[in-house]
Amino acid sequence: MAIVCATNLSPESAEAANVAAALAARLNEPLLLLGILDGEPPGPMGRDAEAGALQRLEEESARLRPVAGVVRPVLRASTAAEEVLSDEECRHGRWVVVAADGWRTPAWRRAAMPERLARHGCAPVLAVRREAALVDWLRGRRRLLVMVGVDPCSGTSDAAVTFLREVRRVGPCDVLATYVCSPLEARERLGIHTPVHVEVLEPTVRNMEALDPAVERVLQRDVCERVGMLEGEGRLEVVLEPGFGRPADHLLHVAHARGADLVVVGTHARGGLGRLWHGSVSAGVLRHAEQSVVCVPPSLREPRPAVAPRSVLVPVDFSEASARAISQARTLVGPGGRVHLLHVHRRRSGEVAFHDYYGVLPEPPREKDRVLQRLWGLVPRDAGAQTVHWSVEGVTGDDVTLAICQATEREGVDLVCVGTSPEPSREPDALKGAVARELVARCRRPVMVVPTA
Repeated sequence: MAIVCATNLSPESAEAANVAAALAARLNEPLLLLGILDGEPPGPMGRDAEAGALQRLEEESARLRPVAGVVRPVLRASTAAEEVLSDEECRHGRWVVVAADGWRTPAWRRAAMPERLARHGCAPVLAVRREAALVDWLRGRRRLLVMVGVDPCSGTSDAAVTFLREVRRVGPCDVLATYVCSPLEARERLGIHTPVHVEVLEPTVRNMEALDPAVERVLQRDVCERVGMLEGEGRLEVVLEPGFGRPADHLLHVAHARGADLVVVGTHARGGLGRLWHGSVSAGVLRHAEQSVVCVPPSLREPRPAVAPRSVLVPVDFSEASARAISQARTLVGPGGRVHLLHVHRRRSGEVAFHDYYGVLPEPPREKDRVLQRLWGLVPRDAGAQTVHWSVEGVTGDDVTLAICQATEREGVDLVCVGTSPEPSREPDALKGAVARELVARCRRPVMVVPTA
């Protein structure tokens, strides 16, 4: 797998080529130097320019060989990303290195060459700025500070984290795992109710644009789980950046404030209409960053290994179906695992609303103690059950399925185990069959449906 470097032989491209040569030497890979006729005229003048460009490309290759070793120059007449990276060696390149600046972009094109290569999505694209930091890192002279954009709710983060492991194998680096999050959306996802009168809150959580401790703990856990274990030398720090509007602006703010040397973001590799409708975080970062940027295509994402669940949430309505689901959950997690029992009180008309309550809405006061006692009564008492960690919770909600989904996010469980029965339950908060179907459709966690017959 070669290191591919796209160059128009400008001073900026020469700096990117220096990085590509050092990278090829570090990884012991050949360097494929793609010369691109950026804005050269067609016709006889274009042929003369092509001959001159080929000579300059050979000279650039000779300059890089003492560092990179094997350098193969190839001249491209087209500036279309599909044709620049058309051959087999380019499509399976390990890295694509390109200067972030110094490209002539025609008026009819809205994207410069680095962005077009990143959209092509065949390999990670490194757009180089401030080459000295990268060259010194590749030569073992310093440690790199890498900021990676992580969104626990987006699959693009998996590709970025996969590439981050590649970066750590190349050389030592400190990592800032940065999540741009909306406090209001986070509270909604976790089911944390916000009071109507803000003055009832403690001063530390009165600002609706700030992360309160309850939300921050969950988001820290989610980002750490998404990143996982990182091999190699260097520390890992989770950065939660509350923000509204364009995530790219907030990522760039963190990168500037923390002095990052390299920014790593995942891409969706959407087509033209998809980019127009959804926007592109990676394109915003690539265009406006002060430092080098790596755009990682979704094809690089590694499949997550299948592991046995260690934590399970069981929705409980005190029916026989719930008891069977609890028994199933206990066998799934095994010794040392965790089972969380959740009862959802469906809010009824005429009940007092929780206008000024902050946090997860609890059971009604007159029922809270009784419900929690009944939940603890469902915990098995035999010796095997004592090796499992049990927890119980009673909440109130208008939408039972949503309340269960929010609890799975707060608890960070691996699985939801819900029991169903063809016989209707007489319990006031019985889980109807539709709840199981809705959980399968709406929950971000795997759902196991346990029938009683």
